Amino acid sequence: MGQFRYKIVVFALFLTLSCHKKTQNTTDVKTTTKSENTTFANDSLSIDLVALQKQGNLKNTTLITVYDDPVYHSTKRYEALSLSKLLETHTAIKNLEANKYQIIFECEDGYKPMMSLEKFIAVKSFLAVRDADAPKGELWSKIIKDGHEMKAAPFYLVYQGVSTKDTDLKWPYNLIKIHLIPNSQNIVLLFPKDDTKAQVGFELFNKNCVTCHAINKIGGNMGPELNYPKSITEYWDTNQLKAFIKNPASFRDRVKMPTPANLNNKEIDEIVYYLEYMANHKL
Repeated sequence: MGQFRYKIVVFALFLTLSCHKKTQNTTDVKTTTKSENTTFANDSLSIDLVALQKQGNLKNTTLITVYDDPVYHSTKRYEALSLSKLLETHTAIKNLEANKYQIIFECEDGYKPMMSLEKFIAVKSFLAVRDADAPKGELWSKIIKDGHEMKAAPFYLVYQGVSTKDTDLKWPYNLIKIHLIPNSQNIVLLFPKDDTKAQVGFELFNKNCVTCHAINKIGGNMGPELNYPKSITEYWDTNQLKAFIKNPASFRDRVKMPTPANLNNKEIDEIVYYLEYMANHKL
């Protein structure tokens, strides 16, 4: 009987130790998984270009020539590096399905142009860090746009071998950050699924306006938010709003908003219709 009791005690002790070891192993697995997720999260879909420069990671530049530069309206030379190669150094970005993402360029002044990532990686893009033709002692030549002096620094996105008339390609200067977002995160949220007329206005707004103006907090902040908390169509007379879009300088002295030479009256009407639609689709 004494031996039987002894065996039961030993067996119970074995089960206890086994369960304790199993618990330790389970804890170890969870810890490892958490660590892997944390590592991936740090490989962000956003790139802080200013931070990279401070860390000395934007030094391997080469001299490139851009013909018919759309910002300076001349042939320009820049000290630049391949932006496509820079994106490839970020694992999370490198492994994305390009046709499902948009690339957003965040500028210091609030300008946020956006374009298809698939189209962006199909062309030769460069991050210009210095204007090789700038006056002696300066990093950049002055940019004059609609009578205003604009800041080019710290970075300017340029291309080679593309048509400067392709408005789907963005040439942002005063660039500080780059973000990659799923198509569904921005475009789908602003797309008027149930109104085909508003869809026409959306396409025009997305192409001409969203880089400076946000709707429901999506878009640039160089100009005012147009829908939240109050739509611009709720406090502006419709005809006055259309006239302002057509010729902003006729309403305000030294206005930063450019005259949209590429928009006709019908297209402006369609944009305003879209804004009126979004007034009923706030956050």
